[in-house]
Amino acid sequence: MNMKAKIFGLVSVAVLMLVGMASSATAQDNMGMNSGMAKMSSSDQKFMMMAAKGGMAEIEMARMALQKSSNDAVKQYAQKMIDDHTMAGDELKQLASTKGVMLPMQADTKQMAMMAKMQNLSGAKFDMMYVKEMGVKAHENMEKLYMKESMSGKDMDAKAWAAKILPTVRMHLQMARDMMMSMKGMKSDMSGMKSSGN
Repeated sequence: MNMKAKIFGLVSVAVLMLVGMASSATAQDNMGMNSGMAKMSSSDQKFMMMAAKGGMAEIEMARMALQKSSNDAVKQYAQKMIDDHTMAGDELKQLASTKGVMLPMQADTKQMAMMAKMQNLSGAKFDMMYVKEMGVKAHENMEKLYMKESMSGKDMDAKAWAAKILPTVRMHLQMARDMMMSMKGMKSDMSGMKSSGN
């Protein structure tokens, strides 16, 4: 009888240990899931990284435009870029923190090189380059990036965020294209005036 009680006690302890180990493993699994890295696909993470870099580049270049440009339309556009990309960037940081994704702290080397190049420009040359590179080209790239994620992203939250921001990206692109057209129009008007004056 006493032997049976000992065996029962040992079995009970073993069962409790196994249950404890299983629940601790489950807790670790859940922690891994909550960290986000385990459940986020590399394509979703890449999207978030590229969106963060693109947003930071837009803000930095827009700040430069506010300092260097004397064109009111360019300055208004630059201010809008700062406002909209700061808001989107804050939302992206929140999303990344819930997913355990470490976002980059600065724009990529290609974007940094573009900023360095533009630092040496001024006046109409700066305005044209800013609208062409950061307005049109950058937003064309961002439109493709956000569209791809909104259609085929695996993480539901990242996918929904991309779909939410996409219309703003398209609005920025359209504004830049309109500005580009008006700048080219002004340029051709100026050259027309010069040739007629000769």
